[in-house]
This record gives sequence, C-alpha cells and structure tokens, in this order.
Amino acid sequence: MDELNKFKDELIFEVQKEFWNERGRGARYRLTLAGVNFFKEKLGEKLADKENIKKYLTENNFCEEIDFKEDDISLGISVKNCCLKNIRDYFDREGMQPLGCPIANVFMHSLEMNTGLSPELLPIGKENEYCRLTLAKMATSDVVKR
Repeated sequence: MDELNKFKDELIFEVQKEFWNERGRGARYRLTLAGVNFFKEKLGEKLADKENIKKYLTENNFCEEIDFKEDDISLGISVKNCCLKNIRDYFDREGMQPLGCPIANVFMHSLEMNTGLSPELLPIGKENEYCRLTLAKMATSDVVKR
C-alpha cells in the first residue's frame, strides 16, 4: 500500500474512533448514510436493485465479490476483499467493532427504497478476506410471528 492510501485509511479510522469515543454506541446510528450520495450519483435509479449495486461495486474494484443470503427478516451480504478492509483491520487491532460500512449503507438504502422500512446494520462479522454484513429488516408483526 502506498503512503497516501495508508494515510487516508488511518485518517478514516481515527475519525471514526474519535466519534466512538465521543458518542459511544450511538455513533453507529449517525453513519448510516455515509457513502450513499456517492453511489446515488453513480447509479441513479439503478440503486433500487441490489444486483446493480453488486455489479457496480465488483466491476469498479470496490471489492472482489459479493454474495447475498436473504430471508424474511434479514439480508446477509458477504463481501470479499473490500477496498475498506484495511480500515476494518485497524479496528481489529484496537479490539473495536467497525462503526459502519459505506457498502452496507448503500445496500441498506436500496432496501429502504424498496420496502419503505429502515433496516439496521448488525455488528460486522469478519472472516479472513470477507466481511459478513447482516441487515436486519424492520418487519411487520406478521413476519415476527413466524
């Protein structure tokens, strides 16, 4: 990694860490739109389809691959070798959970566009080169009863 990219990654980590230090867990609920405007400008109406988002992210080297696992109450997303993995690794070294994820945010926004309900990003799982993102769908009582 070149010095400029390392500096940017460390700076993004430090800003999030200081935000956590000031706000605690509430900080993660203030970052849900971080990165969404960038993807809105690039994808426009295509943002409503998660497959379009996946195609854009992989074709433009934001990550190597993305896989989905969806049910009535959640959308699971596996992201391999994301461009933000180095920032995640800084959190790991500090024993902290990442506060948010712009890639998760764009999928949350898409889900909200399609359902009218606001999903929630659950803690980000990590497994080698993969991030495991889970978006909890805000459900009606009919879904919760199942």
